[in-house]
Amino acid sequence: MGEITFSGLASGMDTSSWIKALVSIKQQSVTKLQKSKSTVETSSNVLSTIKSKVTTLRSSIEKFTDAKFGSSFDLFSKNKVTTSKDSVVTANVTADAAKQNFDVIVNKLATATKATSNLGSSALINGDTKFADLASGKAKTGSLSLYVDGEKKEINIEEEDTVDDILNKIVDAGGTTRTSGSWSGGTWNPPTTTNNVNATVQDGKIVISGNNGKEVVLGASSDESNFVKVMGLVKNADTGSYESSSKISSVNTSSKIMEAFSGLEAGTFKIGNAEFTIDENTTIKGLISKINSSEDAGVSAYWDASQSELVLTSKTEGAFNINIEKGSSNFTDLFGYTTTTTDRWGNSTTKLKDQQLGDYAELTINGTTLISSSNTVTSEISGIEGLTLTLNSVSKADESGTINPSTVKVEQDSDALLDAAKSFVIAYNEAISNIDDNTSYGDALYGDSALTSLRTNLRRTATASIDDGTMKLLSDIGITTGKANNSTSTTGVNTLQIDEDKFKEALAKNPEAVKSLLVGDNKGTSTSGGVMNKLEKIVEDSLDVSTGYFDAKSKSLSSKIKSLENSITSAQSRVDAYQARLEKQFSNMEQIISSIQSSYSQLNI
Repeated sequence: MGEITFSGLASGMDTSSWIKALVSIKQQSVTKLQKSKSTVETSSNVLSTIKSKVTTLRSSIEKFTDAKFGSSFDLFSKNKVTTSKDSVVTANVTADAAKQNFDVIVNKLATATKATSNLGSSALINGDTKFADLASGKAKTGSLSLYVDGEKKEINIEEEDTVDDILNKIVDAGGTTRTSGSWSGGTWNPPTTTNNVNATVQDGKIVISGNNGKEVVLGASSDESNFVKVMGLVKNADTGSYESSSKISSVNTSSKIMEAFSGLEAGTFKIGNAEFTIDENTTIKGLISKINSSEDAGVSAYWDASQSELVLTSKTEGAFNINIEKGSSNFTDLFGYTTTTTDRWGNSTTKLKDQQLGDYAELTINGTTLISSSNTVTSEISGIEGLTLTLNSVSKADESGTINPSTVKVEQDSDALLDAAKSFVIAYNEAISNIDDNTSYGDALYGDSALTSLRTNLRRTATASIDDGTMKLLSDIGITTGKANNSTSTTGVNTLQIDEDKFKEALAKNPEAVKSLLVGDNKGTSTSGGVMNKLEKIVEDSLDVSTGYFDAKSKSLSSKIKSLENSITSAQSRVDAYQARLEKQFSNMEQIISSIQSSYSQLNI
């Protein structure tokens, strides 16, 4: 409806208000249609919510009725396994496992084979090693504190300092002690001057100690340099000296491998079924990464900085060698994984050097000793169908020397069934409550007989007795109607509540009877099967995309909305046309009156 912008200038009448009032009366028909559309849209939205709740209910029911698709979908066949000592053994179980207990003792764990490089002193720090290159480039320069008998000395470690440079700075900062000369047996012993601090590098380790009875303390929290950490310096409480806890690697894993190890030749080598290439751009870190990302290599690799070794560990436990082949590079020989010998005729032979072979696991199950190449003991090894054991540690004896076994218990997964039952109760209550809340007088779907029939059928089926079986009602397993005091129900006789203890008790006492009550023969017809099968059929019928209530009702409401939209458009067009006619008629009237007034004025002249 357009805005009226003129008034009765000639007539003196408020024609704008007149037209507005007349149009407003006609607009009421549009408003009525708009209200009708809004009501139908509300009904459609409510229907969508109820459908969602019923769909959720179907999903909760299917947790039980999916048993018809086989044991892997059958909650009643689902097992759980517990162990009395998870630190010793853990387990996984399938539905095929028999429900029983096992006593397990782990005598020995399976281990993996290791091949360790033998680089000797070439990979260890010495006096010429540049400090800034250590710890894979993470060594920090700057200030280092030295205390000699409590007197602080500050040393500055610079970017180009070698290990010898730093040790000399420490010795110099410690100062010296001069002894007086003396006579002894007629011999004159001249005065001597000795350093108060000794600092040396020996076989890849740093040793720093006090001399002349001096107490030495190295490092402070204010230090800029991490020298103490990089060198792994630990103070001996008895001697007061500092010594590296292990040998220190001089290798920066970010450096190029052919530069880090002199004599290394470019080319190829093999680990397992994987071939690797070394060239002038290959870094130590990059090579390790390639080895670890290769499935065909069958090993994991890491650089052991404490021992300056490249360690290869088989990904499979057991007492067998890691296959390493030399190829065109001398990498395997240089790193000590293989050795190549040449006979007098010039024929070369490459052999594996000794490796730290892995070992097999040994365990006993109910007194029977078993051997496994892996710490994962499958049913093929144990002979127990559906059971997989993971060995975590060796069984230990108690104070009396007795080794108590770990008990592995396989039983029905009652927790999974209880969770499914609780989910059903919640979904059922929400579906029923949503229908109740929207079908009463004045509600969006009041008078919808199909929806109220759905509610009635659900309630009747949930509380009805099953003809066959020891248990005939849901109440026999703790699912009842009435006011509830837990989160799986709302208040009222039309909703359900679950007694968790009674449900578990029923499962423990007679699981087959519980199954019969809920799913019966699992045919899912209206005349056979358990409670869940019958509920499933009711819900499925309502949700069927071809014949179901919800889709039919949704299409009907959508059609009404579309029809109302068309009606609103047509009605609004008529109102707008009516307004236009009024505006034209009143405009003509004003023109006529204006003409008459003009003529009258001329007559008076």
